[in-house]
Amino acid sequence: MRIIILLALLLPFASQASNYKEIDASWVFSTENNFESALENLVFAIESRGLVISYTAHASEMLNRTASAVGTENQVYGDAQILLFCKSDLSHAMVADNPHHLPLCPYSISIYTIFQQPELTYLSIRKPDPAAPFSSEIAKLLISIIEEAQDGF
Repeated sequence: MRIIILLALLLPFASQASNYKEIDASWVFSTENNFESALENLVFAIESRGLVISYTAHASEMLNRTASAVGTENQVYGDAQILLFCKSDLSHAMVADNPHHLPLCPYSISIYTIFQQPELTYLSIRKPDPAAPFSSEIAKLLISIIEEAQDGF
């Protein structure tokens, strides 16, 4: 029942964003902006809300660097980064509700190009867990950031 309620609340937000699709555990959005422009738009959309990016994981670099160590030569991404950040009022509300909600922060948005499809840049988030507290608020925030990044500034 929680899943149905969460999806009913969030699906209108996700479906309003351009080029949205659900893939396994992720909600994936796309833009025809090249990676550098899309990344710049994404950083601006996060920072314009007064949020601070606490960490950038350079996923494509790590995967390319470690490919031979795990026995693969397949390059999946052209570029791929994961941006981590929190929203203080939402984070305070989550931990005030229960101090064990700490793992729900930071939030992340992945941005990447697929090596064999360089004409699109993807932005994705984890599909919200209907059992997790504040998941609809977090998803609304992340989707609004992605929509702004898709449109540019």
